[in-house]
Amino acid sequence: MIRAMSKEQRPVVKRTLTETLFTVFMRLMAVACFYFGLRYWDLVIGFTTHGALRFDVLKLPWRTVSATLAVLYPIIALGLWMGASWGVVLWLAAAGGEVLMHTLWRDTFGGDDLLISMHVSVACLYAAFRLGLIIERRSRDRVTLDSL
Repeated sequence: MIRAMSKEQRPVVKRTLTETLFTVFMRLMAVACFYFGLRYWDLVIGFTTHGALRFDVLKLPWRTVSATLAVLYPIIALGLWMGASWGVVLWLAAAGGEVLMHTLWRDTFGGDDLLISMHVSVACLYAAFRLGLIIERRSRDRVTLDSL
């Protein structure tokens, strides 16, 4: 016979404000990446442009980038939503690629200063969250004379 655990036996996980805000931030990033994935799929199939920018009429660099990012961004969204580290790594690769596209290869892909500033600001905010979480964990794990 299996008995249900009573309320007193369940472990209570208390999350700090920083951890909760970081989780919300990662979920918002996931929603944004899913939107970017839909945007690239729209570019591939030419839905909103009435076929003017379909995959078959794009130049080769745009074909490569749009096909890659159309597949990659939904996967990134899944990884970020789950909080997996590979989601962040893939996002950094995709965001870095897009920043390079619109800065280093501006002649081929055109400039998109809003996208560049968005990727850079999100990366800085992510780094600030990670730094805050590291500092919070170190202060929690620090052994003091009072705890001995």
